[in-house]
Amino acid sequence: MGLIGGGSLTDAARDVTNPYSNGPGARVWSQEKDWIAGAKVEYRFRPHFALEVDGMYRELHLTWASVLQGGILNSVSPSPVVTWEFPILAKYRFGTGRWRPFVETGPSFRTTGNLNFNPSHYGVAAGGGIETRWHGFDFAPTVRYTRWASESSDGRPGSLQPNQLELLLGISRASDSNFNPVNSHVSLGAVVGWGLTTDSVDRNFPTISILPVRLPDGTYTYTQVPGTGYVSGLRSFIAGPSLEVHLKPGLSVEIDALHKLLKTNNWNISQDGVRSATFTATEAAIWQFPVLAKCRFRLGKVTPFVEAGPSFRLPQYALSTHGVTGGAGVAMRVRALKVAPEVRFTHWGAEGEFGFSGAVRNEASLLVGFSFGGAR
Repeated sequence: MGLIGGGSLTDAARDVTNPYSNGPGARVWSQEKDWIAGAKVEYRFRPHFALEVDGMYRELHLTWASVLQGGILNSVSPSPVVTWEFPILAKYRFGTGRWRPFVETGPSFRTTGNLNFNPSHYGVAAGGGIETRWHGFDFAPTVRYTRWASESSDGRPGSLQPNQLELLLGISRASDSNFNPVNSHVSLGAVVGWGLTTDSVDRNFPTISILPVRLPDGTYTYTQVPGTGYVSGLRSFIAGPSLEVHLKPGLSVEIDALHKLLKTNNWNISQDGVRSATFTATEAAIWQFPVLAKCRFRLGKVTPFVEAGPSFRLPQYALSTHGVTGGAGVAMRVRALKVAPEVRFTHWGAEGEFGFSGAVRNEASLLVGFSFGGAR
């Protein structure tokens, strides 16, 4: 276990201008490079082969400005995006001497704390470096390349740079412990599923569209067209790791870290009845953490269970950060793997004083847990 940090060698955004239809547009660029910091965990299966998981904070430095006639910038606005990156990397070391070169590759995931832009949430990473030990600590300078998927840009050309190069330094201390994290008292696994309720309430609101009109002399004027905007909630995919501690036969505590995107369909109908194209927007990237007391009842080859406890969410916009969760399901063994489909219901607290996210307070989901270890 250890720390990892450094900086990006590439800008977070491409210096691009996205034109509006029939008129000037908006320019996006990065005013500076980003710094990166976080923690790392590595499990060595063999002397040369290991699996590394990092959790790294990175604020994408982005600036937005509208472009007026003649290329003049107006309303220059820094628009940073707070992100956490989670690369999961297979790692191979060469040699056994004091200096050990290594290569690494694997998927990388990303969540955002605000949505000035809509970064993609997955990519693939690869890198290489050299590791040495000094006073009991391993130092590993690394050059890492990540290719992110294209971001959601509501149909406009993407502004973010998908190719990212980072210079990182990992500092860790190896352990010689024989601790087995998967045993009769602990289960490790993952939870995946889908929302049974939409993530956002359906709503509408008055809008005013500002449309450019080109004049005969080549300049532009603008006209305001009133209308109504419509938002319709969608059901999201849910996934994340799970840890269950078995306190006694039939009783345990489960903690999950579940990630999902709050997405909506959006469209506008102008006063004269013209409907715009429907586009899908990501309103928020959510991490929620249910902490559930779990009671199991043995019934032949299957084990029904009920669960209840508090749930927490990372702070974001006006979203409530706390709620209460209850659920029920059935668990079964497939050799060493435990499979547990269930239905969960969560009631979230009232939203913050400022802003309105549109997120529903009562949500239901269908989940399936997969885990190893734990009491049989």
